[in-house]
Amino acid sequence: MIFSCICNSVTPKKSLILPIFLLFFSCSEYLGRKPEKFDQNVLDAITAGITAQSASACGRFSVAPIRGGVGSVTGNSNGTRTGFNIFGCSDSNALSSLGFPSINIEFTGNGVKGSGELSRIVSSSDFSSVGGTKNQSIEVSFQIDRANGYLDVIGNAAVSGTDANGPKLRIRTDTIQAINSNNAISGLTGFPPSSPVGQIKTYCFDIHDEGGNPHLIGWDKACSATTDQDRRPGGYGFESFPAGASPGSRIGFVLNGVTLRTIIAGEMIAPH
Repeated sequence: MIFSCICNSVTPKKSLILPIFLLFFSCSEYLGRKPEKFDQNVLDAITAGITAQSASACGRFSVAPIRGGVGSVTGNSNGTRTGFNIFGCSDSNALSSLGFPSINIEFTGNGVKGSGELSRIVSSSDFSSVGGTKNQSIEVSFQIDRANGYLDVIGNAAVSGTDANGPKLRIRTDTIQAINSNNAISGLTGFPPSSPVGQIKTYCFDIHDEGGNPHLIGWDKACSATTDQDRRPGGYGFESFPAGASPGSRIGFVLNGVTLRTIIAGEMIAPH
């Protein structure tokens, strides 16, 4: 009976390390040895990692929640998120079927590639938190393909066709910039990372409305790798409060010399 607890998604070819780990923590109630201080986020991340191993084709994949997110503005939340693997998408129809219409995009073996400011991907549905508020988390895995390239990650966006308007984080090779919905650059505090040409990077962002203006937060890591301290004021990797509107609840991307591999989107993860 104990061994029935092992996740069925793990195939015989996978390493036995993860199944044994999950067996120990998920089934420890049978053994009477459940760790009292084990962080549930860690188990969630491991479980999601097993599911994501099978997400090598174009499609959605399961992503564990970031527990303890959102906080006082929207009430309690489980940090619900959805993963979209666009690495395996072969054409615009396949990408659109995931809920992401695109324009001027090339589909390559390394991911979905854009060549200029008019290479765009937008969502066809909203990503909002509890109560329909404009609070989002967006995780991206990507690489910049040339020295003057950049990736725009746009949140709280209004979408018209394949154009997304909203506050954004512009990822350049040497830094990250915060830009409001009027395309004005805003000051950013903290330590924005660099994204060297040809290097695959993964960043986690929160984009939410606070006091009528956007609050942009970022970490130089996957959302699942953030700690409780990372997600609290004073622990952010970098942040900005650009003045301006939050016109919608969709998300969008500009791929100017960038190859985008995966998108994970959902409720914001930083209590505030």
